[in-house]
Amino acid sequence: MENQQTPNTSSSLDNFFNIAFDESTRSQVRKAAQWARIGALCTFISYGVSLIVTFFNSYASISSIIGAIISVGIGVWINYYLYHFATSAAKGMDAMDSIKTNEGFNSLRVYFKIFGIILIIALCFVALIIPFALLRGI
Repeated sequence: MENQQTPNTSSSLDNFFNIAFDESTRSQVRKAAQWARIGALCTFISYGVSLIVTFFNSYASISSIIGAIISVGIGVWINYYLYHFATSAAKGMDAMDSIKTNEGFNSLRVYFKIFGIILIIALCFVALIIPFALLRGI
């Protein structure tokens, strides 16, 4: 009994994150990070333009200004994670640093999680609005 070996308890999922990237995969991750950075920067610029237009619109009411600030705040918060993925993944691929790469992919996971939750909430609102609109039309 004392000489009995214990089975290896590490699961195959532990080895999943010890992935070695070949040059082709590293190039594709760099390219995805580059496009994510471009998308995030374009989004940040469009939010800035949206705020400027809202503030300098002579017909803008206080409620539209507050709505624009809230939507820009939420958008910047979401796209920060996309930008963080882009910078961390690119740095991780260039330096062959798995910690930076994991930080980047974790930010991408958070980005899609937040985006998915907001999408589900929006779809629920649409699902609630459609029956009331149909009833009101009758």
